[in-house]
Amino acid sequence: PKEEKKSDPLGITEKRLALVIGNSDYKHTPALPNSKNDASDIAASLKRLGFKVIMEQNLDKRGMDDAFRRFARRVRDVDVALFYYAGHAMQFQGVNYLMPTDAQLRDEADVPYEMAKLDDVVSDMSRMKGVRIAILDACRDNPLESKLKSSIARTRGGAVSRGLARIARPEGLVIAYSTQAGNVADDGTGKNSPFTSALLKHLETPGLELGLMFRRVMRSVKQATKGRQHPELSVLFDGEFYFKPKS
Repeated sequence: PKEEKKSDPLGITEKRLALVIGNSDYKHTPALPNSKNDASDIAASLKRLGFKVIMEQNLDKRGMDDAFRRFARRVRDVDVALFYYAGHAMQFQGVNYLMPTDAQLRDEADVPYEMAKLDDVVSDMSRMKGVRIAILDACRDNPLESKLKSSIARTRGGAVSRGLARIARPEGLVIAYSTQAGNVADDGTGKNSPFTSALLKHLETPGLELGLMFRRVMRSVKQATKGRQHPELSVLFDGEFYFKPKS
């Protein structure tokens, strides 16, 4: 169905759509208690900011594929598309994968069948002309990476790396990583991860342009983690975007 374009009390006239996923309850790797809280809180904030939100938690592989499919069908007709993911993720041979809750990795042959490819969502967003935002709180330490490394021959040992690789940037895409490429991020000891806590703090600030908003998030995370975690921002978007326009 087409997203209706209409104004609201915030003065927002764009058609905004978000896919928000938080995976916490993993079957074959330690749980991430905060991921589902992070997704739920981000979804609520985005709804207040005029987004139609597809919000999902604890998705297995079939559920991830289905959520991607529903997002792909609706995203072509919007002005602003946003994808947010909290949970386990990894890179393999330079490709980023998000981890469904039922994923098992016995060897490298399992990766494309057990995991959800991040590039699929990015590709779906590239079909629309407007602001495209990917927010990845997805570099949390993943024990399955070590297991997969041990099953790969020494000559292929570099195929699995910690954290996520940088995404090739199609025009108009803004990507916010919870930490630098190749590093891991904290899940946090409170209700939310340090990265999502900072995002929630700044996301609804009136009149804050997207680039400045994310830079404030980066600063807040570095302060909260005493410099251990450094978010990264990639912007290939030459316009201006405000989550909440100044009233």
